[in-house]
Amino acid sequence: MSKLELQAGKPGLVWSNNPVLVQLLGLSPVLAASSSLVYGIGLGIATLLVCILSCVTTSLLASQFSHKWRLVWFMLILASFTTLTETIAALYFYPLFVNLGIYIPLICCNISILIRMELVSSKSKWTEALLDGLKTGLGFLTALLLFSGCRELLINGTVLANWHLLLPANGELSLVGRGQSDANYFRFAITQAGAFIALGLLIALTNKIRNSTGDKTADERDAVLPAKRARVTGRLIRNDAKD
Repeated sequence: MSKLELQAGKPGLVWSNNPVLVQLLGLSPVLAASSSLVYGIGLGIATLLVCILSCVTTSLLASQFSHKWRLVWFMLILASFTTLTETIAALYFYPLFVNLGIYIPLICCNISILIRMELVSSKSKWTEALLDGLKTGLGFLTALLLFSGCRELLINGTVLANWHLLLPANGELSLVGRGQSDANYFRFAITQAGAFIALGLLIALTNKIRNSTGDKTADERDAVLPAKRARVTGRLIRNDAKD
């Protein structure tokens, strides 16, 4: 079993086993759609809804899936609820939907959700799948809120600017362009390299906090340690003369 499977197989906790900050899964939307806290809230809530619905549906229908074709069914379920979420966003949150662009449809490619469907939802009752999907989705939302809030503060010196995008609206309202602002306080933070470095610093801070609270020690106890090599052939000769 790989290290990824060992880590992902642990309980889906919001902080100590966060899918982004600990497992390092689903980083692409976090890096690309985090220039504003509003974008982070929108994408995080959409991912949370898709995660919960997909995990519960997988648990309810798992007995009907052929083991050979299970991943195809998982992707079909995930894509169906992603399409439903995308449609709702386009109807009621059109300005936010346009600004998020391709990253709402790409929720169906979020590997952290697919792993929970495979390792937990397909083998658990729907109530357990609901709780696991809720924790996984909240973990993704928490990481996205922390990162997008810090990044917006660095870029524009604001928090929750353009909050009206979170309100139900129609396509006739004016759109706010991605990354547009009257003042950029730290221009490097808006670049891809700046986002990558900022996320690395946030992950390092997370590891520091986990070490101080003892979460890292628990992970190390769960780790699989390599077995020591032992000699099983030949004769061991002890030379006492040299002593």
